Amino acid sequence: MSPPSLPFSALAWTPDLAVALAEATAAISRLDARISVSLVAPAWRLRSGWTGYASALRLQQFPWEEIDIISAKCGIRLAGRPLPPTASEPFAAYDDWQIRLAEGAGRHWQEDLPFSFDIPRGWAEAPMLVRALDLHDAWCRKDRSSAPWLRFPITLRRLGVTGAILPCMVVGDPAQRFALDPRPALFKRLLKQLRRVAEDGLARLDRLEEFRLKAAVVLAHEHRPGKLADLMKTCLTRPNLAARNLAPLLDLTVSGAGKLLERATRLGLLVETSGRGSWRSYVTPDIAIALGMRSSDRGRPPSLSEPTGAISALLQQFDAEMAAIDAELDRLRDSSFDK
Repeated sequence: MSPPSLPFSALAWTPDLAVALAEATAAISRLDARISVSLVAPAWRLRSGWTGYASALRLQQFPWEEIDIISAKCGIRLAGRPLPPTASEPFAAYDDWQIRLAEGAGRHWQEDLPFSFDIPRGWAEAPMLVRALDLHDAWCRKDRSSAPWLRFPITLRRLGVTGAILPCMVVGDPAQRFALDPRPALFKRLLKQLRRVAEDGLARLDRLEEFRLKAAVVLAHEHRPGKLADLMKTCLTRPNLAARNLAPLLDLTVSGAGKLLERATRLGLLVETSGRGSWRSYVTPDIAIALGMRSSDRGRPPSLSEPTGAISALLQQFDAEMAAIDAELDRLRDSSFDK
């Protein structure tokens, strides 16, 4: 019988492990802080849940990708994309997971834990993120279902690593279930995975906030926006749309919904994904970039707001005063050289 795996909290710290822990902790903290103040946090959590669930399916060897999760939950079948095999039920754990993601604060980390967790040596003195990974690692060896992967964002919240549940923080490694790889190497891989997932979650939040701001500016400049505002609100919870699905949501005919979607695409608020003449499908730009359907914009982003006349006059006056100061400094410098 093989000896039990050495817990991460008992590993000898090396410089590269310490750096990996610091980078992962910082990335998670940045994402957690931004979510706590973001106006698009509910929409981000919905999208993040799809991302996290796709990660759990991938760890369970399901041939499903994130776009398949989005397509299924929005009720849109993407043109040209074959249906993933469904020999088993890939969404069996989804509804229960969504309920757990909405739990309130104050739950203890041991509450409803489905196995007996023996506190390893060094666990009480270890950083909170290391404790969370130890608990996650032990759970993976006890349970071969998707539960250990899906419950990790909740574990982070219950242990106080994050102030909010971040559904995208679904991480793991098949080696956790077999204890074949060296423990320091596995620990380092998990920390790097946490950092990448947190950074990707923050980048997606940035794109979602940019989409919301751009939509507000476009609507403000449209002479007759019609139901564009309703469409933008719908896109926050249903970022994958087609005319036949949008029509009943906005009380439009299928033809009218199609024209509204085409108008939003011309304004840069949606991206067409079907490439067909009928039953076209669309996604929001943040989803298109995240899934590799289009590349992100390069260079400095253009200003989405235009200064008012009073602000423009104030800025011109400021520039003139700064130019006068520069000229005076040049004059004084030249005079000092002459002396």
